[in-house]
Amino acid sequence: MTRSIAALKVRTKIKTDIRRQEAKRQRSAQRGRVWQRLSQSVSPYALLIWTGFYVSCLGLFLLGHETMPYRVGQRITQNITSRVDFQVENRDETEKRREEAREAAPNIYEPNPVPLETIRAELTHLLNLAKEANDNAEEFMTKAEAKHWSFEDPALAMKTLLEEYGNAEAGARKFESMIARVTDNLAAQRIVDQVIDELTRKRTPPNSILRRPGQPDVEVATTQLQTVKDSKIEQIIINAANQVVGEAYIPLALTDPVSALISRTLAKTTAGESHYTPLWKYDGGQTRKEMELAAQRQEPVVNRFQWGDVLVRAEPKTVLGNQNIELLLAENQHYLALQKTDTYLRREKLLQQIGWGVVFFVLTLGLVVYSVSYQPRVLRKPARTLALACLALLTIALSRLFRYPLNWPTELTVGLVVMAAAFLTIAYNQRFAFGVGGVLAAMVTVACQGTFGLFITHMTALGLTVFSLREVRTRSKIIAVGAVSALGTMIVCVCINLIDGQSPKYVLSHGLAAGGAALGAGFLVQGLLPTFEKIFGIATSMTLLEWCDASRPLLRRLAQEAPGTYSHSLILSQMVEEAAESIGARGLLARVGAIYHDIGKIQKPGYFVENQEARISRHDRLSPTMSLLVIVGHVKDGVELARAYGLPRILHQFILEHHGTTVVRYFHYLASEAAARNSKIKGKHDREVAESEFRYAGPKPGSKEAAILMICDGCEGAVRAINEPTPGRIESTVHQVVMERLTDGQFDDCDITMRELSLVEQSLVKSLCAVHHGRIKYPKKGADKEKALDPAPTTEDADTVRPSAAGQAAQEVAPQS
Repeated sequence: MTRSIAALKVRTKIKTDIRRQEAKRQRSAQRGRVWQRLSQSVSPYALLIWTGFYVSCLGLFLLGHETMPYRVGQRITQNITSRVDFQVENRDETEKRREEAREAAPNIYEPNPVPLETIRAELTHLLNLAKEANDNAEEFMTKAEAKHWSFEDPALAMKTLLEEYGNAEAGARKFESMIARVTDNLAAQRIVDQVIDELTRKRTPPNSILRRPGQPDVEVATTQLQTVKDSKIEQIIINAANQVVGEAYIPLALTDPVSALISRTLAKTTAGESHYTPLWKYDGGQTRKEMELAAQRQEPVVNRFQWGDVLVRAEPKTVLGNQNIELLLAENQHYLALQKTDTYLRREKLLQQIGWGVVFFVLTLGLVVYSVSYQPRVLRKPARTLALACLALLTIALSRLFRYPLNWPTELTVGLVVMAAAFLTIAYNQRFAFGVGGVLAAMVTVACQGTFGLFITHMTALGLTVFSLREVRTRSKIIAVGAVSALGTMIVCVCINLIDGQSPKYVLSHGLAAGGAALGAGFLVQGLLPTFEKIFGIATSMTLLEWCDASRPLLRRLAQEAPGTYSHSLILSQMVEEAAESIGARGLLARVGAIYHDIGKIQKPGYFVENQEARISRHDRLSPTMSLLVIVGHVKDGVELARAYGLPRILHQFILEHHGTTVVRYFHYLASEAAARNSKIKGKHDREVAESEFRYAGPKPGSKEAAILMICDGCEGAVRAINEPTPGRIESTVHQVVMERLTDGQFDDCDITMRELSLVEQSLVKSLCAVHHGRIKYPKKGADKEKALDPAPTTEDADTVRPSAAGQAAQEVAPQS
């Protein structure tokens, strides 16, 4: 018993070791296959392009610098301390002191020449009146009163004027001296204009300046000035006039008249309203200049901080304002400047850059590996690789630009992710777009130094865009997808900021920024879509629907010159679309590809059985080799027509690949029979003529849609060649054609699976049964009234001329190939 248990343990251990070794071998083989597939898929050009992409990304990081992760309105949970000793100007305090200096700056007044010139002119005129009167006191009095002069004794006043100032030389000098004393004494009076800027100044300055051209400024206390708006201005003017006359040494007979002249010049009454003329005018321009000079003379107020000082203290209601952001920006600038000279900080920055470089290398490698796994054709075509790399690099560059130097909110980068996701979904498929978009979202988050919450926001926008944008059949589809993405992104962004404890204003503004960026991206994608289609060589559903229009010149030509082929293409398009949709492929693309796949038959329509009339085949007069050239040539002719008529490049693959590298079985059979008769050797026909000589040039189908078209094209022709296409026969024929294509390796270049082939087979059987359904045969008159179900007779004459070989032979025989 013990020996049995021991032996059992030994056998169990041996089996376990064998399974472990087998698992290791399988893992090693799998890794080997992955690297082998990677080396085969990545061409030297693709490797060069992705290397350039990586180097460009590093360059973008080296060009920028570390940006500050704080925004206005953001709530902080930890104290923000200084990383460097620095000083910064306290702008608020400096501006406060400069404003005080402006308010303290004096008002500037300049002389008002109008009243002085008026007084001079009036006195001169009075002297002239005295000279003109010729000692006639009455005449002098009459003319003087007309000019508002009033004298107690006109004769004495006239005599005084003539005696004192009538002499031509001495009197003139004495008169000018008198006028100068009057005007100078009058100018010394401080009757000033009202300050026009007093409403903009918070307070009246303590001092004012009386400024005469060519003379030193006279600074006086503002309280010593008399304004024309003073309530006692009339008495002030009278007192000033009396003072001027008393200090000017005017003869006694002229004292009162001159005083009255000064009073009525400075104070006038018009229509019952009094108007007062100042002796000094307010100079607003000079005053404002003086205010600015006073502000500039004020030294800036500087705050000094040391390493470790708290710049912003975290409190329950602490929200960063503009002043806080300015202080943090100043600290960051000094820190970046110190990084260039400090050895420790330079080493720290270098290590940080190495870390970013490794992260970007891993993400770039992941992008390449993912492309190899799910879209290997992208890396085999340098143009596609370059377009994908440029799209990724442009997205990263713009996100870096948003962060530095624009320093915009990082939520705006959501729009870049949405645009990239939309373009990738349109160009490829949802799975590839989501995978590549996820890597791009991570790169954008790293590029703008975002948080994990920003990455979640990016992934939300990415998922909503990719999985909402399956097909673009209408122009409003992209806008609708952008709106859905905007709404979802905004909700997620708001929730993340609420979790972080941000203020409501901050949450709302950044949520709107994320949603607005996603919505704006939808409009941009809509506008850039035609250009994008040309760059990537793709066609959206809108474009494909336009090419479905029967009025297209190429389709009209196909219907007129090859009506049988046109009918066959329309029937095939329905079957292909249903089969493609059954496995989640692009049904519309497959349908349009089926419509145009045989356009090459336009060049020689009579050589293909569906276009032949009266059961006459032109191949009867040709050798099998010549017939082969005609049949195979319709692929090349189709591509040339597609280019001539501007067919989208994505549809060219259906023309090139719908036969793959299959054998033109019927003409290969005829060639083998002819070789056998010539050599008189029976039973070794296939060995005499190699199948490789009768194969299409290819390439094999590279997409699921092209593979489905190949299957449907072969099955439709094979079933049409059946005499009585019952459901059982249809199912058997379809399965036989699918297996022939599979064993022939026609699906090696596309990623269609066995399960998908089974679904395609089921869909195709259903469609063919619907086309070849049974019909009731109605009895003729006089015959037995018997109802029977009988399948519709075939219209093709292939059974009379083709050997009963495989279903593929039935299709490719005279020329539905």
